Amino acid sequence: MIYTVSDLHGCLEDWQTLLDTIHFSDQDTMFVLGDCVDLGPDPIGLLHDMMERPNVFPTLGNHELSFVRSVQTLPPEATADNFMDYLTDDARAQLAKWAADGGQRTLMQYLALDEEDREAILDYIGEMTLYEEAEADGVSFVLTHSGITGFDPEQPLDEYSPADFLNANPTPGMEYFSDRTVIVGHTPTYLLRGGKAGHILDDGGIIYIDCGAAHKDIGGRVGCLRLDDFEEFYV
Repeated sequence: MIYTVSDLHGCLEDWQTLLDTIHFSDQDTMFVLGDCVDLGPDPIGLLHDMMERPNVFPTLGNHELSFVRSVQTLPPEATADNFMDYLTDDARAQLAKWAADGGQRTLMQYLALDEEDREAILDYIGEMTLYEEAEADGVSFVLTHSGITGFDPEQPLDEYSPADFLNANPTPGMEYFSDRTVIVGHTPTYLLRGGKAGHILDDGGIIYIDCGAAHKDIGGRVGCLRLDDFEEFYV
């Protein structure tokens, strides 16, 4: 079976509960559509869990990009107590912006790692793809974090820039392809016309699966879609 989920935002326990709920096995495939880090309780723990699963395939989200850009210049000796000493003014501004967008816990957990583990985390993020393509029960899918900015039906997917996949904001009623269904996260469904917190929004040409896992105070939760039969699972 093929599954997809997005915007887990450090919700490690929810992720593990989801895998138990769907009886995820070595014969299954899971696509995670970005924004695994920030906001939630255990972003680094979530990445560690995903890294151990060869049949889990993550795409890059804007929060992963902000994370890497904010910490990549920190030396191994940087700690939670002294990391600011190693930052230029521009780097401090970048890090402050990321922290304000939910990155504080990710930063502290990252700084608690040893050098080898830090490198492994950054390498894992560096290997994340910008999009994935899948087919299930005769239906073709394009899976990406946010959609595609500046979409041109004649332009091959591998000719778009990374930024085009990270901050797009498709809205209900839009369609990218006539022959492929696009699945996106990034924008919580409660912010979309016809959507509500904690529920996947299937708009035909585009399916929105960011169910607001990091916003439980307003009913958000993890939403997972099985591509083989479009069954929805929630935690």
